[in-house]
Amino acid sequence: MWRRCLCLRDRWRRLLNQPSGGPTAIVRTGANIPSLSRAYAPPAGGFEINLDHRKLKTPQAKLFTVPSEALAIAVATEWDCQQDTIKFYTMHLTTLCNTSLDNPTQRNKDQLIRAAVKFLDTDTICYRVEEPETLVELQKNEWDPIITWAEKR
Repeated sequence: MWRRCLCLRDRWRRLLNQPSGGPTAIVRTGANIPSLSRAYAPPAGGFEINLDHRKLKTPQAKLFTVPSEALAIAVATEWDCQQDTIKFYTMHLTTLCNTSLDNPTQRNKDQLIRAAVKFLDTDTICYRVEEPETLVELQKNEWDPIITWAEKR
């Protein structure tokens, strides 16, 4: 994994050193060691992923944007790990983001909440044991805060 990170870092440095008028500028110091200075504002609508200089799209041809830089980097890393063939079943974050962006069931937030609430009474968090005492205490410590949080919403 570390080798992959170093490879990605070197690849980004090569891309940034190309005179393409990209989002960063190279500043040369006296020792000719490149350092980067920020020359752009953070994106307002989220972060996009570019593959081979093309913007990534969802299966429904929507622009693939995510709200955080960390998620964008994780998705880009998933794509970078693909070898000869693209195996979508190995790209869990990409699949999750595609589902979120495309919303194939066309449900709104209230509909999704109602669908989830239907199954709450069968969730194992609602069933407690009476013994052993260590498990009773563990369930109380771990599950009660979650139930309290959900009841307040």
